[in-house]
Amino acid sequence: MLPPPGSELIAAWAARRGLAFTARPDEAWFRRWEPYDTIAPPSAYLSACTWTANPGHAVIVEPWYADGEAEPLERTLLGFATHPALPRRAAMRVGEHFLTRVAFIEGPPPPRVELGDALWDAHVTTFAASPSDAAAAFHPRLRKLLARRGFQGHLELRRGGLVVHCAGLRPVPEHCERLLGVVREIVSAAIA
Repeated sequence: MLPPPGSELIAAWAARRGLAFTARPDEAWFRRWEPYDTIAPPSAYLSACTWTANPGHAVIVEPWYADGEAEPLERTLLGFATHPALPRRAAMRVGEHFLTRVAFIEGPPPPRVELGDALWDAHVTTFAASPSDAAAAFHPRLRKLLARRGFQGHLELRRGGLVVHCAGLRPVPEHCERLLGVVREIVSAAIA
C-alpha cells in the first residue's frame, strides 16, 4: 500500500517538531491495543508520529478504514499515550462517529454505566466494569477538562495508557498538532 495523500506533509511537520515519523509503523504495537471498547479496529495504521517523554510517549496515527488500495469514505486520526500512572480501565464517547464500534464478536460489549454526574450522564456514553470504576477513571478534573474542550469523540483509558479520537480531526499537520496537545492534556488530567 502506498502512503496516503498528505503523508509527506505530516512527515515534514513531524520533522519540524522533532517527532519520529514512520509511514508504515509496527502494526503489532497498535494491534495490542485491540479490541477497543468503543472504536472499530482499522485495517491498517499509517503515518505514525511519536513524541517521547519520560516516563511515557504519545503516538498520533491515521487509522485506515478501507481494504487494500481502496480509499476510505472518511479519514481521521487516533492518539495513543503510554504512562505508568494511568491505572484504570474505562471508556467513553460523545456522539456517534464512523469509527464507533457496533459489533462485538469476541465477547460482549463492556457494561454501560452512569457516574451520577447529571451533566456528564446526559451527554456522555460511559463504559466500565462498574460505576465506581468509571467515576475513578473519569474523575472530576478529567471530566472538567473534557467539558471545557467540548470534547466530541472517543476516549479509552487503560492500565498504563489511553487512546483518543477527536471527531472532526483529519490527517493534516494542523490537526496532528491539535491532537498531540489534546493527548498531552488528557494524560496530565487523568494522572492528577
